[in-house]
Amino acid sequence: MEFLADAGTLLAHLALLSLVSVGGAHAVFPDIFRLVVTERGWITGTEFATLVALSQAAPGPNVLVIALIGQRVGGATLGVAALVAFCLPSSVIAWFAARAHFRAAGTRLTRALRNGFAPVTVGLVLASGFILATGAGAHGWIYATAMVSTVLASVTRLHPLWLIVAGAVVGALA
Repeated sequence: MEFLADAGTLLAHLALLSLVSVGGAHAVFPDIFRLVVTERGWITGTEFATLVALSQAAPGPNVLVIALIGQRVGGATLGVAALVAFCLPSSVIAWFAARAHFRAAGTRLTRALRNGFAPVTVGLVLASGFILATGAGAHGWIYATAMVSTVLASVTRLHPLWLIVAGAVVGALA
């Protein structure tokens, strides 16, 4: 019975987060981390960071980490259900929003919404990076490397692979 309660909690939480996941799954990682690591203790911070890294390395969309988290909490069936719970609500809303956007393209409201969501998305993704670094047991050098990489990616045309290599070197030496 406890498993069903845990599964229900996870699925309901993911479905709600789906509705605010502007910018993709990374935007809501801090809240998923809070639920599965901090509040419920279903997995450790290191496991969470490992699952995110694994989903980044695997081919396919980054949202697959949701299935990995669900699988880790309750097996393969919960992994599939978690992915559906996370993707379905936002997909339905996106479909309706796209229809409305094409009808109202270029209006003042459409421009305001697009411009308003940009800083929200950036903030959520930055919070996600902080939570992942914290969960992986990062320290000062790692945070500094992340900040420098963020600035360099934002203001230069430096290829992201060089930033990843630099991060790996700092991580290996730290």
